[in-house]
Amino acid sequence: MTENKAEKKLLLLVKYAMPLVTIFVSLIFTVFIIVNNFEEFKNDSKNLKAEYIKTQKVLMKSEVQRVYDWLQKAQNSIRPTIKKNIKNRIYEAYEVAINIYNENKHKKSNKQIIKLISDSLRGIKFNNNRGYYYIFDLKGNSILYPPNRELESNNYLEYKDPNGFKIVKESIQIAKNKKEGYLEFLWKKPNNKKQYYKKLSYIKVIDELGIYIGTGEYIKDFEDTIRKKSIESLQNLRYGLNSFVFLVSYDGVYLSHLKSDYVGLNRIDLKDENGIFITKEIIKTAKKGDGFTSYISTIMPETNKPAKKTTYVKGFDKWQIAIASGFYNKKIDEKIEQKEKSLNKRNSEYILKIVFISIIITIFLFGLSLYVSYYLEKYFLKYRKKIFEEMEKNKKKDLLLAHQTKMVAMGEMLENIAHQWRQPLSIITTSASGMQLNKEMGILTDENQKESIDIIISNAKHLSQTIDDFRDFLSSKKSTKLFEIQTVYEKTLKLISSKLKSNEITIDANIENIKIDAYENELIQVLMNLFNNSFDAFKIKQIKDRKITFNVFKKAENVIIEFSDNAGGIPEDLINRIFEPYFTTKHKFNGTGIGLYMCQQIINKQFNGEIKVKNLKDEVKVLGVKFIIKIPIN
Repeated sequence: MTENKAEKKLLLLVKYAMPLVTIFVSLIFTVFIIVNNFEEFKNDSKNLKAEYIKTQKVLMKSEVQRVYDWLQKAQNSIRPTIKKNIKNRIYEAYEVAINIYNENKHKKSNKQIIKLISDSLRGIKFNNNRGYYYIFDLKGNSILYPPNRELESNNYLEYKDPNGFKIVKESIQIAKNKKEGYLEFLWKKPNNKKQYYKKLSYIKVIDELGIYIGTGEYIKDFEDTIRKKSIESLQNLRYGLNSFVFLVSYDGVYLSHLKSDYVGLNRIDLKDENGIFITKEIIKTAKKGDGFTSYISTIMPETNKPAKKTTYVKGFDKWQIAIASGFYNKKIDEKIEQKEKSLNKRNSEYILKIVFISIIITIFLFGLSLYVSYYLEKYFLKYRKKIFEEMEKNKKKDLLLAHQTKMVAMGEMLENIAHQWRQPLSIITTSASGMQLNKEMGILTDENQKESIDIIISNAKHLSQTIDDFRDFLSSKKSTKLFEIQTVYEKTLKLISSKLKSNEITIDANIENIKIDAYENELIQVLMNLFNNSFDAFKIKQIKDRKITFNVFKKAENVIIEFSDNAGGIPEDLINRIFEPYFTTKHKFNGTGIGLYMCQQIINKQFNGEIKVKNLKDEVKVLGVKFIIKIPIN
């Protein structure tokens, strides 16, 4: 056993290829890591600015939203605070009035007591002198009205505000029915008798005197107070380093700002160096709801010079205020530059480490590959000898296996032919026996004789054709022809006509006029198998009203053949196995289990189609089985 040139080349390849490949792969891997690291560095540098800006925007939005929520909370507290305030004031006045009544009820008349109560409450002012007490009796007469004493002693039962609300009449209803309560109406201010304002009042009745005491608050005045206090509390609101939230009214007045000099100034016409009206842009964005706007700020706190600024704005429409906060792009550029330097330094250190580690790994792998190459070369020659010995043994085994395979193929061929011959031979025997019996009984007619002979000849031809069919099925050389499905159906029925009559089977056929270019005999073979299986099923289950349905139609680019019977179907635990070779459900009737397997092979391989099966059921039981064959139309 000598070495040839190919083996020598293989030995050289085993000996030297692995070390060289190891060095090459290590170099490629190192270069790849370095290049990839540089690419990552570039991408990180690009993404750093975008990520930093995104973070700043999120932070700005969060701070602006926090102020917005705070103002919203303050605005929402206006009515509850007014209600609580005026109710407490009325309870204080009520305590004063009851004390006066209790001290004088046995000494003075009710009229005198009411006069004492009015005099004691007349001079009381509260809420920045906006608040006062008023008294009416339950008939609508004014008893106490400090802003204008000329209105006292008049009856206002039918007085209406501009909305038609009868203030005194509604107050009396509350006093009589609820004893105390709130009401809202339009009323003029003492210092502005031309315009009406919404006023929220609270009244409480003193039943003993037939009067009620009331007080109220102008909602707008109280809202202005809350608004002013809220804005004052937000002065110099900072977060982070030199980041702050500022407030601008919709008419351009700066209500809150880091630079106190700006507070109170109307800067509606403020422009940057590009001609952008800064304040107008902020107000415009606020009126839309919220958003970002960019401009050149007048002064950057760190440099006291103009700088580009990105500002997030959110409008608080209830108070006509723009809430805003921004960041300077230059500041971001400086921070990004610092981070890029740090990232570059770390990247350089990382590359040096990778190069060092790669050298160490390359040296180690090179040594290991040399050892492995030596080991492979040593054992290659050993196993080469063993392989040649095994090859000689395998040649002998292959000859024996080929002979066994040939015998198995012949056995399968004979089994398949026997399966296909069984029914035709039975028909021939039945027809011949029938003729003989009819002749012995003297009732054989020429017509019956001719019919039986035709059946025998036809089935004999089918026996011969079966051999050709199986030979063609196993052969790689097969020819197709154009034929009609109707013709195949008629030929199949002709072969099984006697069996149909003897078994009293009804066939309901609906066949469209369809031609296909395929293997005619193979399709006849498939249909024969399906018919014969139904015949056997009718016998096994002793079905009386026997019926087979055969439909052929075109769907899309396929021919669909539906074959169904009412022979009781196939057990659900077996239906998925019926296309397996040598699997059968009718051992007592000498079934081989090759028929449906062959049908599937023919449809799949010869027609490039598919065959499926399912049980036909009603609500109670399984009625029968249905085979569906789909064949593509070329």
